[in-house]
Amino acid sequence: MKVSYVNGICVKNDAISNSIRDEVRALRKSGVDDVRLYAYACEYDDIPSTVVCDVRDIAFDPHFLASDLVIFHFGIYYPLFDLLSIVPANARRLVVFHNVTPREFVKPESRALIDKSFSQMSNIAWADHVICVSDTNLEVLRKAGISTPATVLPLAIHSMSHPPSRKPSVVDNIVRVAFIGRFVKSKGPHELLMALSNVLASSRTCRLKVDMVGNLLFSDPELLAQIDAIIAALARQYGRRIDVKIHGNASEEQKHEILRDADLFVLPTYHEGFGVPIVEAISNGCYVIAYDNSNVPSVTNGFGRLVDTGCIDSLSAELAQAAEKVVSAAWRGQGDESYETFVRHAIKYAEQFSPNTVARNFVNLVSKIQ
Repeated sequence: MKVSYVNGICVKNDAISNSIRDEVRALRKSGVDDVRLYAYACEYDDIPSTVVCDVRDIAFDPHFLASDLVIFHFGIYYPLFDLLSIVPANARRLVVFHNVTPREFVKPESRALIDKSFSQMSNIAWADHVICVSDTNLEVLRKAGISTPATVLPLAIHSMSHPPSRKPSVVDNIVRVAFIGRFVKSKGPHELLMALSNVLASSRTCRLKVDMVGNLLFSDPELLAQIDAIIAALARQYGRRIDVKIHGNASEEQKHEILRDADLFVLPTYHEGFGVPIVEAISNGCYVIAYDNSNVPSVTNGFGRLVDTGCIDSLSAELAQAAEKVVSAAWRGQGDESYETFVRHAIKYAEQFSPNTVARNFVNLVSKIQ
Protein backbone atom coordinates (compact mmCIF):
# COMPACT_ATOMS: atom_id res chain seq x y z
CA MET A 1 0.00 0.00 0.00
CA LYS A 2 1.24 3.47 -0.92
CA VAL A 3 0.44 6.18 1.65
CA SER A 4 0.86 9.96 1.47
CA TYR A 5 0.75 12.27 4.49
CA VAL A 6 0.00 15.99 4.20
CA ASN A 7 0.52 18.57 6.95
CA GLY A 8 1.91 22.07 7.33
CA ILE A 9 4.91 21.06 9.43
CA CYS A 10 6.41 18.10 11.26
CA VAL A 11 8.69 19.50 13.95
CA LYS A 12 9.88 18.69 17.45
CA ASN A 13 7.81 19.63 20.53
CA ASP A 14 4.59 19.83 18.52
CA ALA A 15 1.62 17.60 19.39
CA ILE A 16 0.31 17.12 15.84
CA SER A 17 3.81 16.39 14.56
CA ASN A 18 4.27 13.80 17.30
CA SER A 19 1.02 12.15 16.23
CA ILE A 20 2.13 11.99 12.60
CA ARG A 21 5.43 10.43 13.61
CA ASP A 22 3.63 7.82 15.73
CA GLU A 23 1.34 6.91 12.83
CA VAL A 24 4.14 6.64 10.28
CA ARG A 25 6.08 4.38 12.63
CA ALA A 26 3.00 2.23 13.25
CA LEU A 27 2.32 1.83 9.53
CA ARG A 28 5.92 0.93 8.72
CA LYS A 29 6.07 -1.55 11.61
CA SER A 30 2.91 -3.21 10.23
CA GLY A 31 4.58 -3.68 6.84
CA VAL A 32 3.42 -0.53 5.05
CA ASP A 33 6.81 0.84 3.98
CA ASP A 34 5.84 3.09 1.06
CA VAL A 35 4.93 6.17 3.11
CA ARG A 36 5.80 9.79 2.33
CA LEU A 37 5.06 13.06 4.14
CA TYR A 38 4.57 16.34 2.28
CA ALA A 39 5.08 19.45 4.43
CA TYR A 40 6.62 22.92 4.49
CA ALA A 41 9.19 21.64 7.01
CA CYS A 42 10.17 18.31 8.56
CA GLU A 43 12.73 17.97 11.36
CA TYR A 44 12.64 14.17 11.60
CA ASP A 45 15.16 12.19 9.57
CA ASP A 46 13.28 8.93 10.21
CA ILE A 47 10.19 10.14 8.30
CA PRO A 48 10.44 9.91 4.48
CA SER A 49 9.43 13.42 3.45
CA THR A 50 9.29 15.94 0.64
CA VAL A 51 9.54 19.61 1.59
CA VAL A 52 7.11 21.65 -0.50
CA CYS A 53 6.19 25.29 -1.07
CA ASP A 54 2.58 25.01 -2.21
CA VAL A 55 -0.20 22.66 -3.32
CA ARG A 56 1.22 22.32 -6.84
CA ASP A 57 4.37 20.67 -5.50
CA ILE A 58 2.22 17.80 -4.21
CA ALA A 59 -0.57 17.61 -6.77
CA PHE A 60 1.74 16.45 -9.58
CA ASP A 61 4.15 14.36 -7.50
CA PRO A 62 4.30 10.72 -8.75
CA HIS A 63 4.07 9.20 -5.27
CA PHE A 64 1.03 11.29 -4.40
CA LEU A 65 -0.70 10.50 -7.69
CA ALA A 66 -0.19 6.75 -7.15
CA SER A 67 -1.28 6.76 -3.48
CA ASP A 68 -3.83 4.27 -2.17
CA LEU A 69 -4.42 6.39 0.94
CA VAL A 70 -3.84 10.09 1.68
CA ILE A 71 -3.85 11.17 5.33
CA PHE A 72 -4.25 14.80 6.40
CA HIS A 73 -3.94 16.17 9.93
CA PHE A 74 -5.86 19.32 10.84
CA GLY A 75 -5.76 21.63 13.84
CA ILE A 76 -5.06 25.04 12.32
CA TYR A 77 -5.36 26.65 8.88
CA TYR A 78 -2.71 25.71 6.33
CA PRO A 79 -3.02 26.06 2.53
CA LEU A 80 -2.01 22.45 1.83
CA PHE A 81 -5.24 21.26 3.48
CA ASP A 82 -7.12 22.55 0.43
CA LEU A 83 -5.56 19.64 -1.47
CA LEU A 84 -8.10 17.33 0.20
CA SER A 85 -10.74 18.04 -2.45
CA ILE A 86 -8.46 17.04 -5.35
CA VAL A 87 -6.94 13.84 -4.02
CA PRO A 88 -6.62 11.26 -6.86
CA ALA A 89 -9.92 9.46 -7.46
CA ASN A 90 -8.49 6.02 -6.70
CA ALA A 91 -7.17 7.05 -3.27
CA ARG A 92 -9.01 6.97 0.04
CA ARG A 93 -8.95 10.17 2.09
CA LEU A 94 -8.47 10.12 5.86
CA VAL A 95 -8.34 13.19 8.13
CA VAL A 96 -7.09 13.23 11.72
CA PHE A 97 -8.87 16.13 13.45
CA HIS A 98 -7.21 17.75 16.48
CA ASN A 99 -9.75 20.59 16.95
CA VAL A 100 -9.24 24.33 16.62
CA THR A 101 -8.80 26.63 19.61
CA PRO A 102 -11.91 28.89 19.84
CA ARG A 103 -11.25 32.51 18.92
CA GLU A 104 -12.19 33.85 22.36
CA PHE A 105 -9.13 32.10 23.84
CA VAL A 106 -6.51 33.68 21.58
CA LYS A 107 -5.15 37.20 21.29
CA PRO A 108 -7.06 39.60 19.01
CA GLU A 109 -4.27 39.56 16.42
CA SER A 110 -4.68 35.77 16.04
CA ARG A 111 -8.46 35.70 15.62
CA ALA A 112 -8.43 36.10 11.84
CA LEU A 113 -6.34 32.91 11.59
CA ILE A 114 -8.80 31.07 13.84
CA ASP A 115 -11.71 32.23 11.67
CA LYS A 116 -9.90 30.93 8.56
CA SER A 117 -9.27 27.64 10.36
CA PHE A 118 -12.93 27.07 11.18
CA SER A 119 -13.84 27.93 7.61
CA GLN A 120 -11.25 25.52 6.22
CA MET A 121 -12.47 22.82 8.61
CA SER A 122 -15.40 22.32 6.22
CA ASN A 123 -12.95 20.59 3.84
CA ILE A 124 -13.29 17.53 6.08
CA ALA A 125 -16.60 16.84 4.30
CA TRP A 126 -14.47 15.62 1.36
CA ALA A 127 -12.85 12.87 3.46
CA ASP A 128 -13.91 9.23 3.40
CA HIS A 129 -13.28 8.97 7.13
CA VAL A 130 -12.15 11.21 9.99
CA ILE A 131 -10.32 10.29 13.18
CA CYS A 132 -11.13 12.52 16.14
CA VAL A 133 -8.73 12.38 19.07
CA SER A 134 -11.61 12.92 21.52
CA ASP A 135 -15.40 12.84 21.75
CA THR A 136 -15.27 16.61 22.20
CA ASN A 137 -13.62 17.03 18.81
CA LEU A 138 -16.21 14.82 17.14
CA GLU A 139 -18.94 16.96 18.69
CA VAL A 140 -17.32 20.08 17.17
CA LEU A 141 -17.53 18.52 13.70
CA ARG A 142 -21.12 17.42 14.11
CA LYS A 143 -22.19 20.86 15.37
CA ALA A 144 -20.54 22.33 12.26
CA GLY A 145 -22.71 20.09 10.07
CA ILE A 146 -19.85 17.80 9.02
CA SER A 147 -21.27 14.26 8.85
CA THR A 148 -18.19 12.41 7.58
CA PRO A 149 -17.97 8.87 9.06
CA ALA A 150 -15.81 9.13 12.17
CA THR A 151 -13.90 7.12 14.74
CA VAL A 152 -12.60 8.41 18.08
CA LEU A 153 -8.99 7.32 18.68
CA PRO A 154 -7.03 8.97 21.51
CA LEU A 155 -3.48 10.21 21.16
CA ALA A 156 -0.60 8.05 22.34
CA ILE A 157 0.98 9.24 25.58
CA HIS A 158 4.71 8.51 25.64
CA SER A 159 5.67 9.98 29.00
CA MET A 160 3.45 7.78 31.13
CA SER A 161 4.89 5.56 33.84
CA HIS A 162 3.84 3.52 36.82
CA PRO A 163 3.25 5.84 39.78
CA PRO A 164 5.68 5.70 42.72
CA SER A 165 4.67 3.66 45.75
CA ARG A 166 4.54 6.91 47.71
CA LYS A 167 5.08 10.60 47.15
CA PRO A 168 7.77 12.73 48.89
CA SER A 169 5.04 14.53 50.85
CA VAL A 170 4.70 11.39 52.98
CA VAL A 171 8.10 12.28 54.48
CA ASP A 172 7.96 16.08 54.76
CA ASN A 173 4.22 16.98 54.50
CA ILE A 174 4.99 19.54 51.79
CA VAL A 175 2.21 19.30 49.18
CA ARG A 176 3.70 19.32 45.70
CA VAL A 177 1.67 20.94 42.92
CA ALA A 178 2.44 20.58 39.20
CA PHE A 179 1.26 22.64 36.22
CA ILE A 180 2.09 21.76 32.60
CA GLY A 181 0.98 24.04 29.80
CA ARG A 182 1.87 27.16 27.87
CA PHE A 183 2.03 30.35 29.90
CA VAL A 184 -0.98 31.94 28.23
CA LYS A 185 -4.22 33.17 29.79
CA SER A 186 -6.30 30.32 28.33
CA LYS A 187 -4.25 27.80 30.35
CA GLY A 188 -4.77 29.71 33.60
CA PRO A 189 -1.30 29.64 35.24
CA HIS A 190 -1.90 33.02 36.89
CA GLU A 191 -5.27 31.83 38.19
CA LEU A 192 -3.57 28.81 39.76
CA LEU A 193 -1.16 31.07 41.64
CA MET A 194 -3.98 33.34 42.82
CA ALA A 195 -5.89 30.30 44.07
CA LEU A 196 -2.82 28.99 45.91
CA SER A 197 -2.47 32.35 47.63
CA ASN A 198 -6.03 31.91 48.90
CA VAL A 199 -5.19 28.40 50.11
CA LEU A 200 -2.22 29.65 52.13
CA ALA A 201 -4.30 32.48 53.58
CA SER A 202 -6.95 30.01 54.77
CA SER A 203 -4.51 27.52 56.33
CA ARG A 204 -1.53 28.48 58.48
CA THR A 205 -0.08 24.96 58.40
CA CYS A 206 -0.18 24.28 54.66
CA ARG A 207 3.19 24.22 52.87
CA LEU A 208 3.45 24.07 49.08
CA LYS A 209 6.06 23.34 46.44
CA VAL A 210 4.88 24.40 42.98
CA ASP A 211 6.53 23.38 39.71
CA MET A 212 5.27 25.02 36.52
CA VAL A 213 6.38 23.58 33.18
CA GLY A 214 5.75 25.30 29.85
CA ASN A 215 7.30 26.08 26.50
CA LEU A 216 8.45 29.70 26.81
CA LEU A 217 8.68 30.10 23.03
CA PHE A 218 4.90 29.71 22.71
CA SER A 219 4.03 31.67 25.85
CA ASP A 220 2.81 35.22 26.46
CA PRO A 221 5.67 37.50 27.63
CA GLU A 222 3.26 39.90 29.32
CA LEU A 223 1.65 37.08 31.27
CA LEU A 224 5.06 35.69 32.23
CA ALA A 225 5.94 39.08 33.71
CA GLN A 226 2.66 39.06 35.64
CA ILE A 227 3.40 35.54 36.91
CA ASP A 228 6.87 36.60 38.07
CA ALA A 229 5.28 39.46 40.01
CA ILE A 230 2.75 37.11 41.64
CA ILE A 231 5.51 34.67 42.61
CA ALA A 232 7.54 37.49 44.19
CA ALA A 233 4.47 38.65 46.14
CA LEU A 234 3.81 35.11 47.38
CA ALA A 235 7.40 34.83 48.60
CA ARG A 236 7.15 38.14 50.46
CA GLN A 237 3.83 37.27 52.07
CA TYR A 238 4.30 33.58 52.90
CA GLY A 239 8.05 33.08 52.98
CA ARG A 240 9.14 29.46 53.10
CA ARG A 241 5.56 28.16 53.14
CA ILE A 242 5.57 28.26 49.34
CA ASP A 243 8.29 27.58 46.78
CA VAL A 244 7.39 28.25 43.14
CA LYS A 245 9.67 27.37 40.25
CA ILE A 246 9.10 27.93 36.52
CA HIS A 247 10.72 25.30 34.33
CA GLY A 248 10.74 26.76 30.85
CA ASN A 249 11.31 24.27 28.03
CA ALA A 250 11.90 21.45 30.52
CA SER A 251 13.20 18.13 29.24
CA GLU A 252 10.99 15.04 29.27
CA GLU A 253 13.12 13.72 32.14
CA GLN A 254 12.50 16.87 34.20
CA LYS A 255 8.78 16.78 33.48
CA HIS A 256 8.61 13.11 34.40
CA GLU A 257 10.39 13.74 37.71
CA ILE A 258 8.07 16.64 38.55
CA LEU A 259 4.95 14.55 37.90
CA ARG A 260 6.27 11.57 39.87
CA ASP A 261 6.82 13.81 42.90
CA ALA A 262 3.61 15.86 42.57
CA ASP A 263 0.59 15.16 44.75
CA LEU A 264 -1.68 17.45 42.74
CA PHE A 265 -1.82 18.37 39.07
CA VAL A 266 -3.72 21.60 38.51
CA LEU A 267 -4.78 22.88 35.09
CA PRO A 268 -7.20 25.84 35.11
CA THR A 269 -7.49 25.60 31.32
CA TYR A 270 -10.30 27.16 29.30
CA HIS A 271 -10.07 24.72 26.38
CA GLU A 272 -8.51 21.31 25.69
CA GLY A 273 -9.01 19.40 22.45
CA PHE A 274 -7.57 16.35 24.18
CA GLY A 275 -5.59 17.05 27.36
CA VAL A 276 -2.32 15.10 27.15
CA PRO A 277 -0.82 16.57 30.37
CA ILE A 278 -3.85 15.39 32.35
CA VAL A 279 -3.33 11.77 31.28
CA GLU A 280 0.40 12.08 31.97
CA ALA A 281 -0.36 13.36 35.46
CA ILE A 282 -2.90 10.64 36.27
CA SER A 283 -0.48 7.93 35.11
CA ASN A 284 2.08 9.33 37.55
CA GLY A 285 -0.31 9.21 40.50
CA CYS A 286 -1.37 12.87 40.59
CA TYR A 287 -4.80 13.91 41.84
CA VAL A 288 -6.22 16.37 39.27
CA ILE A 289 -7.92 19.73 39.81
CA ALA A 290 -9.16 21.45 36.64
CA TYR A 291 -11.86 23.59 35.08
CA ASP A 292 -14.94 21.77 33.74
CA ASN A 293 -14.89 22.55 30.01
CA SER A 294 -14.19 21.01 26.58
CA ASN A 295 -12.57 17.56 26.83
CA VAL A 296 -11.36 18.00 30.42
CA PRO A 297 -14.21 16.10 32.15
CA SER A 298 -13.81 13.16 29.76
CA VAL A 299 -10.04 12.84 30.02
CA THR A 300 -9.96 13.44 33.80
CA ASN A 301 -12.41 10.54 34.14
CA GLY A 302 -13.04 10.96 37.86
CA PHE A 303 -9.36 11.06 38.88
CA GLY A 304 -9.79 14.40 40.60
CA ARG A 305 -12.20 17.28 40.95
CA LEU A 306 -13.58 19.74 38.41
CA VAL A 307 -14.71 23.28 39.19
CA ASP A 308 -16.65 25.95 37.32
CA THR A 309 -14.48 27.46 34.60
CA GLY A 310 -13.01 30.80 35.60
CA CYS A 311 -14.22 30.69 39.21
CA ILE A 312 -11.09 31.27 41.30
CA ASP A 313 -13.04 30.98 44.57
CA SER A 314 -14.18 27.46 43.62
CA LEU A 315 -10.67 26.60 42.44
CA SER A 316 -9.26 27.82 45.75
CA ALA A 317 -11.76 25.79 47.77
CA GLU A 318 -11.07 22.56 45.85
CA LEU A 319 -7.32 23.10 46.11
CA ALA A 320 -7.59 23.58 49.87
CA GLN A 321 -9.59 20.36 50.23
CA ALA A 322 -7.23 18.45 47.95
CA ALA A 323 -4.17 19.69 49.87
CA GLU A 324 -5.72 18.30 53.05
CA LYS A 325 -6.72 15.07 51.30
CA VAL A 326 -3.24 14.11 50.09
CA VAL A 327 -1.71 14.39 53.58
CA SER A 328 -4.61 12.64 55.34
CA ALA A 329 -4.47 9.26 57.05
CA ALA A 330 -7.13 7.93 54.66
CA TRP A 331 -5.06 8.85 51.58
CA ARG A 332 -1.98 7.25 53.10
CA GLY A 333 -3.88 4.16 54.18
CA GLN A 334 -5.18 1.18 52.22
CA GLY A 335 -8.92 1.80 51.89
CA ASP A 336 -11.13 2.91 49.01
CA GLU A 337 -10.06 6.55 49.45
CA SER A 338 -6.34 5.79 49.56
CA TYR A 339 -3.51 6.72 47.21
CA GLU A 340 -2.88 3.00 46.82
CA THR A 341 -6.37 2.44 45.40
CA PHE A 342 -6.16 5.61 43.29
CA VAL A 343 -2.98 4.49 41.50
CA ARG A 344 -4.29 0.98 40.92
CA HIS A 345 -7.22 2.42 38.96
CA ALA A 346 -4.98 5.05 37.31
CA ILE A 347 -2.66 2.40 35.88
CA LYS A 348 -5.60 0.56 34.36
CA TYR A 349 -7.08 3.77 32.91
CA ALA A 350 -3.79 4.83 31.31
CA GLU A 351 -3.40 1.57 29.40
CA GLN A 352 -5.75 2.77 26.64
CA PHE A 353 -3.32 5.61 25.85
CA SER A 354 -0.18 3.46 25.63
CA PRO A 355 1.70 3.87 22.33
CA ASN A 356 1.35 0.17 21.50
CA THR A 357 -2.43 0.18 22.04
CA VAL A 358 -2.97 3.38 20.04
CA ALA A 359 -0.71 2.17 17.20
CA ARG A 360 -2.57 -1.14 16.95
CA ASN A 361 -5.96 0.58 16.85
CA PHE A 362 -4.75 3.03 14.19
CA VAL A 363 -3.39 0.31 11.90
CA ASN A 364 -6.60 -1.70 12.30
CA LEU A 365 -8.68 1.32 11.30
CA VAL A 366 -6.53 2.05 8.25
CA SER A 367 -6.93 -1.54 7.08
CA LYS A 368 -10.72 -1.26 7.37
CA ILE A 369 -11.09 1.94 5.36
CA GLN A 370 -8.95 0.61 2.49
